[in-house]
Amino acid sequence: MLLLAVSGFTQEANSNAFKKSLYNADILFEDGQYLRALALYDSLGDIDPESNLIQYKIGICNVHKSNGRDKAYDILKDVSASSGFPDVKFWMARAKHLNYFFEDAIQLYNEYLETNHARGANRINTLNYIQNCENGIELMKRKLNLSLEILSPPSNPTNSQYSPVISPDGKKLYYTNRGPESRGEIMDNTAKKKFLGNYYEDVFVVERSDSTGPFNPGSGLSNKINSLEHEAPLSISYDNKILFLYKSTVKNEEDIYYSEREDEADSSWSAPKKVKGINTPYWEGHACLAPDGRTLYFSSDRPGGYGGRDLYSAIRKSDGSYGNVRNLGPKVNTEFNEDAPFMYSNGTSLYFASEGHQSMGGYDMHYIKYDSATNDWQEPINLGYPINTTDDDRFYYITTDGSFGYFSSARASGENLHDIYQIKPGSFERLNRLVILIGTVYINDVPGVAVIKIADDNTGKQLTTLVTDSTTGEFVYSLNPCQRYKIVILAEGFQPKFDYVDVPCDAEGILRIEHRFNLYSQSYLALKGDTLGIGLQDELDTKLKLVMEEDNEPGFTFSELDVSSEQELEPETLTDAQMAAGLRFRVQVGAYRNPGKFRYGFLRSLDFVEIKTYDDGITRYLMGQTFLTRSEAEVLRMKCIELGEWDAWITIR
Repeated sequence: MLLLAVSGFTQEANSNAFKKSLYNADILFEDGQYLRALALYDSLGDIDPESNLIQYKIGICNVHKSNGRDKAYDILKDVSASSGFPDVKFWMARAKHLNYFFEDAIQLYNEYLETNHARGANRINTLNYIQNCENGIELMKRKLNLSLEILSPPSNPTNSQYSPVISPDGKKLYYTNRGPESRGEIMDNTAKKKFLGNYYEDVFVVERSDSTGPFNPGSGLSNKINSLEHEAPLSISYDNKILFLYKSTVKNEEDIYYSEREDEADSSWSAPKKVKGINTPYWEGHACLAPDGRTLYFSSDRPGGYGGRDLYSAIRKSDGSYGNVRNLGPKVNTEFNEDAPFMYSNGTSLYFASEGHQSMGGYDMHYIKYDSATNDWQEPINLGYPINTTDDDRFYYITTDGSFGYFSSARASGENLHDIYQIKPGSFERLNRLVILIGTVYINDVPGVAVIKIADDNTGKQLTTLVTDSTTGEFVYSLNPCQRYKIVILAEGFQPKFDYVDVPCDAEGILRIEHRFNLYSQSYLALKGDTLGIGLQDELDTKLKLVMEEDNEPGFTFSELDVSSEQELEPETLTDAQMAAGLRFRVQVGAYRNPGKFRYGFLRSLDFVEIKTYDDGITRYLMGQTFLTRSEAEVLRMKCIELGEWDAWITIR
């Protein structure tokens, strides 16, 4: 029977259907359509699980899947034990790099550089990726404090949405839609329907009643704008009358067009016309008209630049064409690609995407300011994390007053679909207005160690988790003006305590806010004869219980702390009943309603991570070890925090 089973398996792996599927998967793989190829390779791997080649390609495909990189690394590591895969270390490094394990990635990239296969362009790219990782290490040290969210609508789980363009009044958002709702079906680059193709790009628009509310569902802009070819919005003039577009035709022309209108109705946009004076036989893919109405900034891969795509400027002439085309120079352009220029309403702040400069991987968005005193650009600055990630992040666009910024990224999708994000504040100047909270935690009037969680009190969104200095009890965090923050203090042996910090709206320059956070045990207050303090602490505990019950944020939830408002100190040991029921102290590192977004692979150096889903719909992540005392569990909790999992806490399970 075993021989018959092996024979049948071999026949299936060598059948015509298997070979056809493998051929189609390889075609998609070579065309860079990794996620479509992955679906085929996964089914082929089920039929022939011993094929290292199929597993190798499954691993590479998962590298290109934002929630598949842990799996990719594990698969590629197994394949690396076999010969015949000279690039396997490179792809292992890419999996680590894209998953923010920069130090591990650098080591693997260097190991790949030692092989004979790392030559020419492969070597240049690998060295650039090492620089990306080094940039990432530094960028992750200065996370920006901002409000960031996916806009839904227009974003949805079936289409790609990118290149957002906000109208000057903030009420309309034009964007690129690529999916079943676009005109035409799946086509290749010659507009022929083929299995290898993709949906063409169309210009869509969404509206809202005011400049801050939610958008209505999106729809195609106009059949005068959208065709069976590629169309994408690039920018809108500050007078709201000119919409710049990208068009790609069946003749492989990729140029910048414009459409005009006489009134505010989107139906009045004219048929696109090619911009005169800047288009060449090469790629021109993005453009933005400055507030002066004369200077056009655009991107092109024409010869004579610094490498790849470069940014250029041109001046509008009286006949509507553009001349005096100039490369923006080495302060802006690198040997890698630069794209998506946007000139802010102040006329001096240029935002653009770059694969060079301080990128942590792919396109990162940068800011550079023009200095009129020297007639030159200053040094470019990476906008930082979490605006930029290891994936492609670009098409940054800002409202006229700088309140909101918009960009697109594929970071949240496991299927490489792009979403549109809104951040507040939008301009670099406002993002970097320094309001610094210097907090000090005192436990029974002595500086103490505590975990600090800071949330936006308006939205309830958790912004960061910090650990106080073990000697001074201090923590430092940057805040935004005109905002209220909820601060939660978690200290061993105490119930969580919350407090609030209000930042004035007129904060300018550098503002320091110093705040003392006190934790008192009832025995300490009783020793001091402070009965009023005991009552106040009980009142705070009651309020906190209500806050914990109302917290519905995906991810860490304060309701998961497993504390009771009636007990002051967490028990050091378990009761006899708990012991008999098999309960133990555990270290919990995550509680998510959307578990696919939680990354925990870096905790495997301490122990395996157990995943449990309960009736309340929340998936808990627990370290594998169990403990009889809280002190033993606390040792592991602190190790988790040292590795970067600041949300680790002790529970009884």
